[in-house]
Amino acid sequence: MIMKKIFLTLIISSCMIGSNLAQTSKKACKLSNSLYKLWDKGKIDKATELSLELYRIDPPMLVERIHNTLAFQIKNDPNQYRLKYFEKLYNEDNQEINKIIAPMYLWSKTVNTNNKTVLKSIVKELNSLLKDSSNYNSRAERYYILILNELAEKNSIDNKTRENLIIRIIQKLETYSFLVDIPSNRKESKKRAWHRYILAFCYDYLYTNIDHKEEYLKMASDYSPDLNDRLYESTYFYDANILNENGPILEFKTKYQKYIANNNSETETLDLLSEIAFSNPSENNIEALQECFVKINSDGEFKTYWEKYVNGKGKAVPAVTIKFENEELDLTKKSDEWIYIDVWGTWCKPCCKELPQLQSFYLANQDVSNSKLKIYTLSFGSKNLSNFMSKNKYTFPVSEIDKKTNNLFEISAYPTKILITPSGNYIKIPHGVNWKMYIENYTLMN
Repeated sequence: MIMKKIFLTLIISSCMIGSNLAQTSKKACKLSNSLYKLWDKGKIDKATELSLELYRIDPPMLVERIHNTLAFQIKNDPNQYRLKYFEKLYNEDNQEINKIIAPMYLWSKTVNTNNKTVLKSIVKELNSLLKDSSNYNSRAERYYILILNELAEKNSIDNKTRENLIIRIIQKLETYSFLVDIPSNRKESKKRAWHRYILAFCYDYLYTNIDHKEEYLKMASDYSPDLNDRLYESTYFYDANILNENGPILEFKTKYQKYIANNNSETETLDLLSEIAFSNPSENNIEALQECFVKINSDGEFKTYWEKYVNGKGKAVPAVTIKFENEELDLTKKSDEWIYIDVWGTWCKPCCKELPQLQSFYLANQDVSNSKLKIYTLSFGSKNLSNFMSKNKYTFPVSEIDKKTNNLFEISAYPTKILITPSGNYIKIPHGVNWKMYIENYTLMN
């Protein structure tokens, strides 16, 4: 029932799935939106025909539609329409498509059989698929885990075999290049977020279902989505939902933190609580961190510790000077203040929707005597900016920037929210979060 509710939430018909509407043809959108109805009505031949056409026009759209819509229908398909669709599509012998759907097709076969002989052959087929290199487009490792779950539920695999297969999945995922380092481009950053989430899930899976080894719990914590991954949470959002039938698990650090705390390792607990609070600076996480810090460092200054920690997670701010109407922001010099920069454009609907909140936040900060936070905004690609500001009665500082300045901050999405520490490093606040809470709790303004 929970999966059904999640599914209904996710399948709201939209040609925006995985693609930018401005870059996608109307025909591709129409084909994509037609597929759901065809799958639901069991019109297999037509669904296959449209899938081949959609892949020809816009391959990423078909990939996203299959993984983020069709996947949630597999276990609620009494007529086996989706399995029949996979059989038909696979037999079209399009090698590129077959590579994408093979793991999902195998999961569908696992779901739709209780025959012990067939299930035994599926284990062999899974072993064969695991010989291939990791393939992000197929979301292969997502389906390998789901297959193992299904086999376990049907008592068709023993724990030792399951453990060995999960370890092989982990080994495949760990060949990815950017598990630690942060890539400079958006495409690889999305892949990084996905790989790290699936790895965290695999290690947590081993700990929860196979063997309570501390190393499994620690590795799940290490790969748990960091702040950079959370900028691309949509990349693993569907995986989090489909792999966790009782609701999505989006981070894995808390479980390890509790384990460490119960085993009286205060220093490790402080380190882990710092990571948790940095990734998600909620009131509860900051309070837990502060309590732990005071317990270990009774004479220490928590605010100093936290500012240093946040600064250590950032990148050096570009050495530029940005001119505003009544002042200039000189980033070549260090300041004893925090600096918040909101990058937006008049053409960006999500940006414009947030601007009233930004105006209120700016005015509230203006009313704080001796505030240690300075607020600026940068507008990119806007038209009639002055008129826009006047019409909406916005008074926050704004400067129109060029592509060079935009690129210096590695901005690839809008709005982008940047926080610069007093020591001169900057971090980006993830999209879709309570950004005011992030600012307030990173800076400890309150």
